[in-house]
Amino acid sequence: MQRVIYEVYAKIVDANGSYNTLTGYPKVFDSKTNDNDAGKTLQRAKGEFHDTIGAMCKRDDRPMQMVMLMTADGRVVDREVLGAVPELPEAEPSAAG
Repeated sequence: MQRVIYEVYAKIVDANGSYNTLTGYPKVFDSKTNDNDAGKTLQRAKGEFHDTIGAMCKRDDRPMQMVMLMTADGRVVDREVLGAVPELPEAEPSAAG
């Protein structure tokens, strides 16, 4: 059976509009450590994905949060965005000109 790897990412957008990965992420789920069972690996990755969404829903101190479940080659399996994109501070006028 072919080896399958899934990754769960959890990111927030801060007040400056920067994406920051939460500590402990990404979390990697590898079929090699699940008896080479791709279905069991996906099930565990999806469980982490949904648990992370649940934990992030309890936080209201961040304007926008995103959780993604991806394959190791970058294909998005599932994605959830919570909150809204924060309004960015207006740019300071430049002194030149």
